[in-house]
Amino acid sequence: MRAVVFESVCEVRVTDVPDAAIEEPGDAVVRVTRTAICGSDLHFFHGKAPIDPGDVLGHEAVGIVKAVGTGVERFSPGDRVVVAFNIACGACWFCRRGEMQLCDDFRNLGAGAFGGSLAGAQATHVRVPTADVNLLRIPDEVDDERALFVGDILTTGLYAASIAEIEPGSVVAVVGCGPVGFFCIQAARAIGAGQVFAIDLEPGRLELAASVGAVPVNARERHPVSALAEATDGRGADVVLEAVGSPSAYESALGMVRRGGRVVVVGVYAGESVEMQLGVYWARALTIRFSGICPVHAWWERAMDEVIAGRVDPSPLISHRLPLEEAAHGYALFDRREATKVVLMP
Repeated sequence: MRAVVFESVCEVRVTDVPDAAIEEPGDAVVRVTRTAICGSDLHFFHGKAPIDPGDVLGHEAVGIVKAVGTGVERFSPGDRVVVAFNIACGACWFCRRGEMQLCDDFRNLGAGAFGGSLAGAQATHVRVPTADVNLLRIPDEVDDERALFVGDILTTGLYAASIAEIEPGSVVAVVGCGPVGFFCIQAARAIGAGQVFAIDLEPGRLELAASVGAVPVNARERHPVSALAEATDGRGADVVLEAVGSPSAYESALGMVRRGGRVVVVGVYAGESVEMQLGVYWARALTIRFSGICPVHAWWERAMDEVIAGRVDPSPLISHRLPLEEAAHGYALFDRREATKVVLMP
């Protein structure tokens, strides 16, 4: 089968790899109809996260079940499904609590040894372990492209906005209007936020945020803290969702939030660090919550319902649709921020 593999830092290629196959009774093999390039794939692309040459990349996929193992009960060949980006066992203490991202046997598609050495989804076919847990059937009224992001970033945005405990009429700021930030904006509005401010440096991303109802603030042209203060009689935002994953974005989020407000950190961090003035946090009565990896399995049915209802629409996010064979070009576009989201068609 054909697949996108890591070649070396800032280089991927499409090549033949061994066919995905049933290895355990709970497995399914899915013929991929749509996959995508995610911001977290760039961590491997840039060498920030370790991965070996020849490892298949990608973790976002929808498709049609081609084969199932003898232990699979909920799915059959021919079913249209979305694949969870993080592979959970469904049986451990954490999974039974709906905290699949903390699974004792946590694995991640297309993340090399870090993700349990599972081949990724940027391929013509993908093996999905524990299929009864890690697949979700796609309703007939939802097309592949709208379902694609339910397995990762769309549900991540809904999760982040939900754990922020947004109240009707709340003023919300989203720092970073990449794909996750885009879905945070839509989710915050669907939950009932009054105003949602979108903070970014890229005009194209801000235009996209404005198209789904956010108030755009270009941080190159206007100080975000001042913009939020002016809109709230000096208080600041009730809730700030930090969707970048950099110390400067985190510190900016702290500056935007009001006393007694909440900051949810959904951006991905690794070895970064910041100095914390604990007395300031204490005096301002701030609530800081790190979302961590999204427990997608516990939230993706709700996310699919939002898509069906039209309250969250992923369609405007897709800027490029390319054949799988042009994946290297797609990575280059995404890396240069010339694409908001690249969908690959095997």
